[in-house]
Amino acid sequence: MRHAVTVAILLCFAGGCKKPAAKVTTATATAPAPAAPTVTGVAEPVVGNTNYEAGAGAAQNVRNAVQRVVTQTEMSQIGLFIEIEYSLNGKMPDLKTVTATLNEDAPAIAKAVADGKIILCWTAEHKGLWAYEVGAETKGGLVLVTGSARRAEADEVRKLLGR
Repeated sequence: MRHAVTVAILLCFAGGCKKPAAKVTTATATAPAPAAPTVTGVAEPVVGNTNYEAGAGAAQNVRNAVQRVVTQTEMSQIGLFIEIEYSLNGKMPDLKTVTATLNEDAPAIAKAVADGKIILCWTAEHKGLWAYEVGAETKGGLVLVTGSARRAEADEVRKLLGR
């Protein structure tokens, strides 16, 4: 008898708690959501340089995203070095001074510059292009303008370079 009662209680709990379905009234009913756009099978161009490679796979695109963040951080550091020199001397530092500062204080960034991943530009004006990532003038990418690292389209980079 005890086992029968225990089994009956277990069966009641095994059934779970069924909540009654919510009643739909005209006041709570909403129009159906619009249909999502259909995919035609043709890859749409990505606006801006996100380094996304169609068909490269998720892992490669994640590596590209990580590299983009690293490059943006390095360019921001270059911007800080230039801003400090500008604040101390009242004029824009030349490339030799920037390179010497990077070699001394940030060897990893100096290596990225030496390897050609980041291209330093010299400008006598504070408001101008200070650096850009390789390939930015052809496909868009990161630029360092007036101390701020940001993405730019290829046309804007060429305009900043005077091409």
